Amino acid sequence: MLGTNRQFETLLRHLDGQIAGMEGMLVHGAAGGDAAPRLEDMWQKRRALKLVLLNRKIESAKPVVDFQKWRDGNGALYLCAATFEQPSDRARARA
Repeated sequence: MLGTNRQFETLLRHLDGQIAGMEGMLVHGAAGGDAAPRLEDMWQKRRALKLVLLNRKIESAKPVVDFQKWRDGNGALYLCAATFEQPSDRARARA
């Protein structure tokens, strides 16, 4: 799941819109019973995306950039990939 910063920023904006919509539904009581766990999953995905972008920014500011660290956000990309797995994938990984 390698991507450009622009792709990650686009994913982040899309996710922010989904979070805002879900929070609005929760405030008005229109969301179902499983809305809170879904919202928490979205927030976790958002934190992972932000971490990738932050680590890339920090690495690119160094005088000598370690491309491996920049590319995977100093390991944050793997966290991001894990949060974007399907719930059934996570259940299989735990078993």
